Amino acid sequence: MSLNFTGINNVKIGRKEYTALGTYQKLDKTLARGEKNFTEIKISAKLNDNEQGKDLSDYMTRVPKKFINTEHPDTIELHVKRFDVPNEKVNQSSFKLNGQDLILDSDKKLPIMTFLARLTRQSSQNPELSTNQQKYLKIANKSIHKETVDYIETK
Repeated sequence: MSLNFTGINNVKIGRKEYTALGTYQKLDKTLARGEKNFTEIKISAKLNDNEQGKDLSDYMTRVPKKFINTEHPDTIELHVKRFDVPNEKVNQSSFKLNGQDLILDSDKKLPIMTFLARLTRQSSQNPELSTNQQKYLKIANKSIHKETVDYIETK
């Protein structure tokens, strides 16, 4: 199933970038302290079902109830917080979906990540969005993809 742009409405994308000192785990599993470049991306959208697709129904069947906004079940609010370490191939992301921490720690959460990956990937190709909005959707998609691959590879 693919997402259709008419099934995703009122897309809003915000971002914040900053640098902070902190501890991180290097690729060799040792701890290091240094500058981390943070990017926070907030994506909100309203989903619906229509003749071109069932985006809302697909979302509702993949997402456990604790991640569904009880007041507005058709609303998705995704917060991606990612840091990259300059001159290292180290990055890490964390996710919140509708205000709840989303930690990929079981196979039950793979369908959620699949849906979010598809949402961010296909939305990043929406010609109605600005180049910057498309760029930040691609960053969010890259973070979701990496988290999913890391989880699958550690199994």
